[in-house]
Amino acid sequence: METTKYKDLENYSDVLSLEDISNYFKISKDTARKLCLTNQLKHIRIGRLYKVTKNDLIEFLETRGR
Repeated sequence: METTKYKDLENYSDVLSLEDISNYFKISKDTARKLCLTNQLKHIRIGRLYKVTKNDLIEFLETRGR
């Protein structure tokens, strides 16, 4: 994991919620959910909860060329 490139992720836990994702990207929770539902963002679903690992978020950012 590239900690220097994504230093702003240090304040987040290793597993992020939709709220964390929406705060990080400054988007709505619905938009964050759509990223998961369209399989653009790898996630784990536990009941109604969506969880994204920090590594999967970095992989998403790398493929998007952020």
